[in-house]
Amino acid sequence: MNSEIVFKNCSENDIESLVNISQQFYPEHYIHIWKNNDPSYYIDLSFNQKAFTEDFKVENIAYFLIKKENKDLGLLKIRKHQEVLNFEGSEAIQLEKIYLLKESTGLGIGKKGIEFVKNYAQNLNKKVIWLDVMTTSPALLFYKKIGFSTVSFYNLDYPGLKDNYREMQRMILPI
Repeated sequence: MNSEIVFKNCSENDIESLVNISQQFYPEHYIHIWKNNDPSYYIDLSFNQKAFTEDFKVENIAYFLIKKENKDLGLLKIRKHQEVLNFEGSEAIQLEKIYLLKESTGLGIGKKGIEFVKNYAQNLNKKVIWLDVMTTSPALLFYKKIGFSTVSFYNLDYPGLKDNYREMQRMILPI
């Protein structure tokens, strides 16, 4: 039996799977950062059929389902050409989203996801990968450990988000 982690390049045919996995992993990790434990604002913004359909109309966006033994474990969302700091879009790639089911964290899958994005970026001749992460996220230490460095901070203004979860860090990883 194949127990490899697979990164399946998605199309509009995968929207239902993307919605299903998103609506499972997001509350598992982030329900506590929303007032009244209600993450519906962000789920409605990012993880419904309409949001995914709109993203698939944008040539610059690529989604990948993270799978093992044909089970969906999470997703990656990449903006293939996205400027950051002193890097033009032709030089930079954004890892906009990387999410895993709670049961899949701590197993090295996130590291494999970053390696996948590195290879993807190298194939596009990029110089840096960048991402945004909450200052309060456990993933922040993971990103630092694998070589990302913080280049700026900003605050989210989403309605319903608890104040102590608003600060974000923009991080870059030279390739």
